[in-house]
Amino acid sequence: MVENAKALSKAVANVAAGGERARASVDADAGAGFGPPAADGALQSMFEFDPMDGMLRWSDESAAARILGAKDAQTIETVENFNKRIDENAAAERAEAFAGRAQSYFCEYRLRRDDGETHWVEERGGWIGKEGHRRLISVIRSIENEKRRDERLSWLATKDELTGHLNRVSLRRELEAAIDAAKANAVAGAYILAGIDDVGAVNADFGFEAADKVIVEISKRLASVLGEHDVIGRVAGTKFGIVLQSCDEDCLRAVCARLMNAVRESVVETKRGGVVASICVGAVKIPENADDANIAMSRAEAALDAAKQQGKSSWSAFSEKTDPVSMRRRNTHMSDVILTALNERRIRLAFQPIVADLEEEPKKFECLIRMRGEDGQEIPAPEFIPAAERLGLVHLLDRRVLELATNTLEVCPDIHLNVNISMETLKDFVWAEGYISHLRANAHLANRITVELTETQVIDAIDATIEFVQEIKKIGCSFGIDDFGAGYTSFRNLKAMDIDILKIDGSFVTGVSSSRENQLFVRTLLDLARNFGMQSVAEWVDNEADAMLLKGLGVDFLQGFLIGKPETAPAWLPEGAPNDPPTMRVQR
Repeated sequence: MVENAKALSKAVANVAAGGERARASVDADAGAGFGPPAADGALQSMFEFDPMDGMLRWSDESAAARILGAKDAQTIETVENFNKRIDENAAAERAEAFAGRAQSYFCEYRLRRDDGETHWVEERGGWIGKEGHRRLISVIRSIENEKRRDERLSWLATKDELTGHLNRVSLRRELEAAIDAAKANAVAGAYILAGIDDVGAVNADFGFEAADKVIVEISKRLASVLGEHDVIGRVAGTKFGIVLQSCDEDCLRAVCARLMNAVRESVVETKRGGVVASICVGAVKIPENADDANIAMSRAEAALDAAKQQGKSSWSAFSEKTDPVSMRRRNTHMSDVILTALNERRIRLAFQPIVADLEEEPKKFECLIRMRGEDGQEIPAPEFIPAAERLGLVHLLDRRVLELATNTLEVCPDIHLNVNISMETLKDFVWAEGYISHLRANAHLANRITVELTETQVIDAIDATIEFVQEIKKIGCSFGIDDFGAGYTSFRNLKAMDIDILKIDGSFVTGVSSSRENQLFVRTLLDLARNFGMQSVAEWVDNEADAMLLKGLGVDFLQGFLIGKPETAPAWLPEGAPNDPPTMRVQR
């Protein structure tokens, strides 16, 4: 052992100066003395090498045994025994240093442990002392976690995390290479785009986890029927691209049939039950109909669109008659964008404050839906909500907004939230009941939830609205009419709906301090609200003059950029909320 521990520590510190310190590393199971690597804050050990006797003397024999995966330090007390554990040749600098021909060295290598496993370590050291008393002082440190992290990042750069297949960028490269090879060798190939049918229904009936299970299982089935040199990748949330290296027209037809049959031959088992799945397939011949990867992917998309028009479990090959820019194709693309965002938990809430007074600390917020794109950029609601309504996906967005809102209320007991619901959800009995069921399951939060519906939508389905409002108010929620003044709701309907909150349309609020007409209209709406026992909210308040006038007219609450802009991560929201359900409810 080293006789002077302080001197040794100082020497090693000098040798290791400038290196990274105290990074996360890997340890063996402390209870067993050695075994598979496990996390340890900074597993490292120092040793002294005396060239006179070839022995290694460890500053901490226990740590040395753990990092090398040995039962005890006696098995690694010589350089020869140590070197036998090196899984591959370390850098030449290490050998030069041990031979005394280099003053210092640094290297990384794999160590073989007694259990047969290997793990990465780094070693650095240098010589101290004079001739006859020279010793090599070195530090060996586990870097297994760092290597695993680097490997993981490298893997994610080319692979889809959910399925393990190539991602879109990597598949595009494979497609480019296949087209170049087809041109050079004068052979035919093909690019296939397979899209899973009706994943939205799976999401609705079985949940997001089941939908992920379906996507993974279908990816395995598709890969299982491909040839050795064919390549598959996930190019969108519910779509898989397949590159066939050599395939004529008859082969293409047979492959498409095999793919569809592989998916529908048996149900996909999930924790929520069995799911009957199917795919539609679009194909394009390369390089005959597409001599560029971008063109091939675009035309396969158009062919898939044509296949979907025929119904579930259909296929189509691109031809000159295929419409490459049809509305259905654009709808299909937007459908994938929305469903992928839902599955990948990229639907978010932006919270805009609502206050009774300008000096008040906000405790009431309106939940505004946002979508984060795959590139990390925020997509505003007007870019996807109309498409979601057109495609019948707005139900899923309404439900997700409600889930995020209740998650927020669980961890923020002093907050009140306003959530918007679409008329498509409200007037669909199945979806409305699912929405109400979620509120019932979270009845302890109901008195802090206000459900809002725009006035213009109310007019379209007044009976369904009245029934819905009655149900949510039984649970304890409040109900508000948004953009009031933009429609023509009758007094009778206002009374029948039992409205709690009346939100004045922002077009009448902006510039109200300088518009006599708007002042008269706002005063009329406020008188109406008071007569029906409703509280009032003025939206789009963006300057103090308007705010002061509105309060003078008797508005109960103010909302707008003057009060605060919508924020997806306000300071009062705990880290990680509200995307995942709380692990435990806050005690009240």
